[in-house]
Amino acid sequence: MKILDYLKFISLFFLLIIVISFITTLINLTSINSIILTKISIILTAISFFIISTIASPKSKDKGYILGIKLGLIMIIFLILINLIFFQSKINIDRIIYYLILLSSSILGGSFGKNLKLKKLAR
Repeated sequence: MKILDYLKFISLFFLLIIVISFITTLINLTSINSIILTKISIILTAISFFIISTIASPKSKDKGYILGIKLGLIMIIFLILINLIFFQSKINIDRIIYYLILLSSSILGGSFGKNLKLKKLAR
């Protein structure tokens, strides 16, 4: 994949993050517990990693899990930088587990998207 393709998927990721932030803000206006809201945010972010890797993998010559690792790490690095710069949040064991969940979601999405491509070619 070319660098321009990676930038396209990273911009899609940021668009999904903005939508997720908007959704969680709307949910926050209700009387839902903040712990549940945090879990909803984690699930939506993991789904966005899965979707982006699924969309990207049929266009790639790499294996699905390799592309998932690449895209996942790139997006996680951006998340870490945003958290460090804007929110000054420290990296702790909870954050590491969160990033591992996101990385595994990206790997699964890359593998899933590659298998979709193979099934389309088989027909």
